[in-house]
Amino acid sequence: MKLVDLLVEERVLVPVKGETLRKATAQLVAALEKDGAVRDSKRFAEVVADTLPRDVVTVGPAFLLHFRTEAVPRLTVGLGIAPEPMQREHDPAKQARIVLLIAAPPRDTSRFLRTVSAFSHALGSEEVVDGLLSATDAKSAIAVPALGEVELRDYLTVRDVMVRRKITVRPDMPLGSAARTMVVHNVPSLIVVSDTNEVLGLVGQQELLRHLLPVHVKRLTGGRDKGKPVEGVAQDPYEIPVREVMDRSVLCLSEDQTVAEVATMMLNRKIDRFPVLRDGTLIGFLTRGDIVRRLFGR
Repeated sequence: MKLVDLLVEERVLVPVKGETLRKATAQLVAALEKDGAVRDSKRFAEVVADTLPRDVVTVGPAFLLHFRTEAVPRLTVGLGIAPEPMQREHDPAKQARIVLLIAAPPRDTSRFLRTVSAFSHALGSEEVVDGLLSATDAKSAIAVPALGEVELRDYLTVRDVMVRRKITVRPDMPLGSAARTMVVHNVPSLIVVSDTNEVLGLVGQQELLRHLLPVHVKRLTGGRDKGKPVEGVAQDPYEIPVREVMDRSVLCLSEDQTVAEVATMMLNRKIDRFPVLRDGTLIGFLTRGDIVRRLFGR
């Protein structure tokens, strides 16, 4: 199936009017409702209102809104192209001329994730973007040649479920600093990279518990403050370089591997966290929790 097969002329607005994302989205919602793509208008409006402006992703020159809701009977895509850049109300510095809205009922989770991923990937193509921005009406937007070449896969890949935010640390960072970074960013693991962004290892909650918890307990029970020596401890674990405690046996993934394959690896090898590489370059991270949240979250 081609990605462009999900676009319907009545749900493609060229031009979409309005100087803000909220105004453009309201027009897209109206077009979807008029074309019968929404079965519960009130609920759909509530979901969209809750999504804006918090859960909007900026993908290149486009704003991407995506959510799962019973307000639509099947996967639905709306596309708007504005003659001038639109602003996000709470962040005027972020502007785009394209707004894409993707909604699907929870039972269509797999297709929903594949569609979001495919459109995100397509919007990274200059040929697709230039074609869309040059469109004069809905028909010419749907007919963009480069867009017509994008396939919608019938299986989930790592690209569809991975987290693209990648928080890295250097091998000489003290373990205490790494712990604070994990807490601040609310992540279970940190990827350790060299100066050339080569993946060297991982440091996670397991390493923190193994090295920091014993001395932390001793300090609490002994009434000592952090930074003061603890009897029987030669070096303050908070100052140990990450390279000395990190997990060096790191298995990396390709973004094109299937989720089924990765899930099997997680179960058989008892691994729950993977860096994701593209041409040797770190582009994201995937954990067991990411898969569960994406597949079963609402």
